Amino acid sequence: MSLRRVHLGILILILLGGIARPALAEGISGLYIGASGGLAKIEYDNSAYQTQLQNAVAGFGTLNFTSASLHDRKTAWWANAGYMAWPFVGIDASYLHLGEMYNQVNGTFTGNGGTSNSVGGATRVSSKGPALGLLFRLPLAEGLDVNLRVADYYARSTLTNILNAASYSTTIQTSNRSTLLAGLGFSYVFLGHWSARIDYLRIEHAGDSATTGRYNAGILAAGASYTF
Repeated sequence: MSLRRVHLGILILILLGGIARPALAEGISGLYIGASGGLAKIEYDNSAYQTQLQNAVAGFGTLNFTSASLHDRKTAWWANAGYMAWPFVGIDASYLHLGEMYNQVNGTFTGNGGTSNSVGGATRVSSKGPALGLLFRLPLAEGLDVNLRVADYYARSTLTNILNAASYSTTIQTSNRSTLLAGLGFSYVFLGHWSARIDYLRIEHAGDSATTGRYNAGILAAGASYTF
């Protein structure tokens, strides 16, 4: 099944949920808002930029990268709001900020004449954007629920390539593209309307192969929500 069909199915379910009669089960129904913070890991092919630089100097000399420093876990946050249209199914809208993956490499360029120069390069990938989908809440015990979510994430991706050699240059590319988001979490109701929660969200094949490149990302976050 293609992602386009999955996204279309999500939108159809959202429309059906919008006309459904709302349930009034205590603690899991009605309008809610929430926010969470935690860590995100962006998985990206960092070797692509290094290979590009090496190919660019082929014939003029040899470029060897001798060290690398990868920071792919960054502080992330997301906020959401939604409405439980059925006792255990709700419409959920959110905004995610995954932070920025940063990979720095250093090496040496040796020209055909034998002269060597230091070369530095860096790759930065950031991802943020809105998501719209469905939230499924399944009760495990009194006040304790497991949450499943599936959504269309509109990823606003930015790729920044930096080269520090004879001169300093920066290249920035962006893409705006929908991708599938899935999540699993747990929530515990306390003080009537408040819920503490922990969630893991997964994003696959975000970005664009022609500009920013493709990447995957995962978010582990803790937060709270309030049901009106």
